[in-house]
Amino acid sequence: MSTYRPSEHPRREPSWPGTSTAQLGMYVGLASLSVLFIASLVGYIVTRYQNDGWRTAHLPALPVGLWVATACLIGQSLALRAGERRLAKNDLPGLARWLHVALAAIVGFLALQLLNWRSVASTTLPSSAATLYAFSFYMLTVLHALHVVGGLVPLLVVTKRAPTYSSSRCESVRLVRQYWDFLLIVWLVLLGTLWGTT
Repeated sequence: MSTYRPSEHPRREPSWPGTSTAQLGMYVGLASLSVLFIASLVGYIVTRYQNDGWRTAHLPALPVGLWVATACLIGQSLALRAGERRLAKNDLPGLARWLHVALAAIVGFLALQLLNWRSVASTTLPSSAATLYAFSFYMLTVLHALHVVGGLVPLLVVTKRAPTYSSSRCESVRLVRQYWDFLLIVWLVLLGTLWGTT
């Protein structure tokens, strides 16, 4: 009969103490998305300043709707934070209300983006800059909008499960808020880049 012998190697401590697997996954995911958006911005800036026709063309101002869309994204970020505060007090109806406000703000953002894309499509541009300007504008804003649409899925799930959370069981809400905060920061950087180069 064999005798159990404990392992000679001590138990390995986690590399990220106090960080859950889900939180670590969120960090990795946001880092990957950061690389994607940074690469897109670098490509846009390099193309913008290496093309003589585009660089010297008189470009129209950005659609006014972009600023209203920005207000929607800021509103959803504030709503998610307010929801988190309600959850910390175990106010589940309050959490649900703020999650619905965030959802409404995001739907508003997407609707405004559709109007902004139509506005750019109907703008008359110098022939030397038209194709590149429109392509770059759509590339940056559509890339962001796709991640907004993707972020709706976990937000809808969290909203549906709002009655099941508590102040001690709130990681999903926090992770969703982190993702949307990230998208807000990315949007502000994209908007600042577009505004600074038109």
